[in-house]
Amino acid sequence: MTGNKLISEAKQDVQDHLVIATAYSGTVRIYAALTTKVVEMARLIHNTWPTATAALGRVLTGTLIMRAMDDQLNRLTVEFSGDGLLGRILAVSNQTGIVKGTVDNPQVDLDLNKAGKFDVSGALGKGYLAVIKDLGLKEPYQGIVPIQNGEIGEDLAYYFSKSEQTPSAVALGVLVKPDGAVKVAGGLIIQVMPGADEMVIRDLEAKLTGLPPLTQLLDDGVSTIGVAQCFGNSPEDVKVLAEKELAYQCDCSRERFRGPLLSLAPGEIDEIIQERGEVEVRCHFCNKLYHYQESEFER
Repeated sequence: MTGNKLISEAKQDVQDHLVIATAYSGTVRIYAALTTKVVEMARLIHNTWPTATAALGRVLTGTLIMRAMDDQLNRLTVEFSGDGLLGRILAVSNQTGIVKGTVDNPQVDLDLNKAGKFDVSGALGKGYLAVIKDLGLKEPYQGIVPIQNGEIGEDLAYYFSKSEQTPSAVALGVLVKPDGAVKVAGGLIIQVMPGADEMVIRDLEAKLTGLPPLTQLLDDGVSTIGVAQCFGNSPEDVKVLAEKELAYQCDCSRERFRGPLLSLAPGEIDEIIQERGEVEVRCHFCNKLYHYQESEFER
């Protein structure tokens, strides 16, 4: 597919969203997401520098797509814990289309790597990737794999292969403007379902190799549906199953933080109040501050 057929007519203020589609008679599942506003919101909240923006943005985007893969999930947590400057990157989705996240050290910006891209791998380092799925059962499912190269997308592809036995191609990207703001961000996950033959896999591999980077396509104005249509025998072969809006949104509240504070020993609360006059709590996901007075801890 070429030319105007790939170009989205939407304006630059298009809402972040995810397209879920199938191809090759349903044997291939395609998830294509635009997450520019999600990642920019995270950048503003956490004051991330470019390398950290790219790393956190990729994790947020991957988490949004993975959450949409299973409507039975109550909560999905994706955690990258490395020994590099970034430390831990955490993303949580409590409902489809909504995500929040944090990074231990947001002010990280390394030189570009040899490919001229953000050195997310170098900033993350070695460690592990944990995916925790709360299905409402007694214990959540947890899959842990070692970080393969720190590029986030390839690490998630490795997780799908090892923990869920689902062959997957994962592309996650963030373009940053000279002033540090997010120009475009998005993600693509392609999964081969049971029943797909080797010819389909080889065809997909060829398409993936021949296409420009995902962020370049999105920056050029290609729609998420246009991206998905790149991975079928023809545009008509790709069937759109659903479209979901995406957003960065924290669900913290005053009462949610007050509960754990009440479980502290009275002496601990008294000591904090005597020293500071109040108890102050900051949400790691949205940086909102909550202030509690002594009277709120009377027992």
